[in-house]
Amino acid sequence: MKVVGIVAEYNPFHLGHAYQLQYARETLGADYCVIVMSGSFTQRGTPALFDKYTRASYALSCGADLVLELPVIYATASAEAFALGGVSTLQNTGVVDTLLFGCEANNIAPLQEIASILVDEPEEYRQILHSELQQGKSFATARASALVHPEYESIISTPNNILAVEYLKALKRLNSSIQPVGLQRKGCGYHDETLQSPLASATAIRKFIYAQSTFASESDCREMLSQMPRTLQENVLCKLQAGEFLSPEDISLLLHYALMSSTDFRCFYDCSEDISNKILRNRHLYASFDAFCQQLKSKDVAYSRISRILCHILLGITDEIIPDLTAKPIPSRMLPYLRVLGFNEKGSALLSEIKTKGAVPLLTTPKDAHTFLSPEALSILQKDIFASDVYRMALSEKTGQAYPNEYTRRFTPQ
Repeated sequence: MKVVGIVAEYNPFHLGHAYQLQYARETLGADYCVIVMSGSFTQRGTPALFDKYTRASYALSCGADLVLELPVIYATASAEAFALGGVSTLQNTGVVDTLLFGCEANNIAPLQEIASILVDEPEEYRQILHSELQQGKSFATARASALVHPEYESIISTPNNILAVEYLKALKRLNSSIQPVGLQRKGCGYHDETLQSPLASATAIRKFIYAQSTFASESDCREMLSQMPRTLQENVLCKLQAGEFLSPEDISLLLHYALMSSTDFRCFYDCSEDISNKILRNRHLYASFDAFCQQLKSKDVAYSRISRILCHILLGITDEIIPDLTAKPIPSRMLPYLRVLGFNEKGSALLSEIKTKGAVPLLTTPKDAHTFLSPEALSILQKDIFASDVYRMALSEKTGQAYPNEYTRRFTPQ
């Protein structure tokens, strides 16, 4: 039995994602495809375009067999924590033998070499890294310089390669037997914003959707819909026409309230004293999510980090909730459960295997979780539930419709 695992956001699901699942089936010979997917919020610190159950259903209709939720404390974290959370989830299933990920490189050998340097941290690397950081450079820039090899510096300057290296680091740190496979990215680049390509980026699709005031007819967004599998297009259009999607600005008021409700933000994950003070000095100028991120970013603190910190403030994700990701070995409590978002008939059989071989409990509903999860595990689950509630509140405010919460939602296999 070959079980291929993929860590994804599917924000939104597009042709590139469908190609990856096809590759897993046809080239790697996968009997099952397991997806670890971000829930209500993403690694950019923003709400997902569509809710997590919709995105899971899209994946299942396009080749996935089982979709598990990546806890929000990792889904909204840096690339290192995001990857470590995703790989740990796959490891805990006890059945996944292959990790498939996208990258800009045409082979993963140099990525593996970089990952080894970053995990082992030889003396030369540590000295250069320290020197670069002392000069006020961002961690990403300092780390690239510390790798010394010019080719390595260019390799980790692209988004998918950066994440690929983090996946490889995670496998090494976990001493995992899961085998990595890189799939070279096709079509537009990760940050490319044009739709005029056979394989446009998720960034381009989101930008188009955010910019529209209405979606009166299919002709208004035919080019954008063409970037998604045909089987999804009708449902996506219905969601857009009903306004059942979120942009960062849809949580703007909720975030503004959170920013006005504290006098110290240092307790929130990844928020330094300098950033906390800067938020306090500028929060009276808050106008929107994006504008505030632009206002707070600086030469050594990227927009993406600011966006994630603001998300942590909104969701109440504090340092005490996050396990020590620098510990050796990795804390066993890092991923204390597997949360099921969806599965098909084949996936049902795989769930039976996971119940037998998995390292942690399997959840299809949070209703009885308090009876068998530890207090630490429950604190992580409660953040997932709260993130879903925040998402649901923003969606209800936008559409005027009520949506089921995590306790009342009926879970049905596809």
